Amino acid sequence: MGSTGMGLLLEEHRGEIVNTWRQRVERELRGEEPALAFAVAPLLREMVLALGSEGGDRRSYEAWARCAVLVRSTASAGQLAREFKVLHRCVWDALRARGAPVSPSDRTSVDEWLDDALAGALDRLDRVRQRVASFERAPAAAPALTPPPFRRTTPPPLPVRRTPVVVAARRPIEPDAPLVEAEPLH
Repeated sequence: MGSTGMGLLLEEHRGEIVNTWRQRVERELRGEEPALAFAVAPLLREMVLALGSEGGDRRSYEAWARCAVLVRSTASAGQLAREFKVLHRCVWDALRARGAPVSPSDRTSVDEWLDDALAGALDRLDRVRQRVASFERAPAAAPALTPPPFRRTTPPPLPVRRTPVVVAARRPIEPDAPLVEAEPLH
């Protein structure tokens, strides 16, 4: 079939795959919020685009980065892995129901793409958790801020009294005295 044909086949069944995934995850999680709830449809769309284009490696990396942002950051790694496992099953069940022949290389391409997307999502979860942990920890180099102990029990001594210095009085200027003008400079 080729990866372009596989991409088109997946595009035809993308809505069905997403709906089946939502139903199965809801049954398996029993009330928990799915980690891929917002990411599964864009993830499938990006996979379709990557499988149908040349240079899929670079495009795939960008697609995983865009979709990993949509993964719920409070999900556990185990929950995320279980949801990707359900996504794998939903993809292959939808294609099997259609009766489309899928070559082993196409199956490998889809499985590897989904596995790499899982790895990208797990890496992002790890980075988010490390960032949160760094905010919660006090920096190791900064000393703890504690007020200095209060030691003084008596007031400080008063300043030493010095003898006043007598300054000679200046001669007052008379109000009616003529002003002396300076000669202009040439």
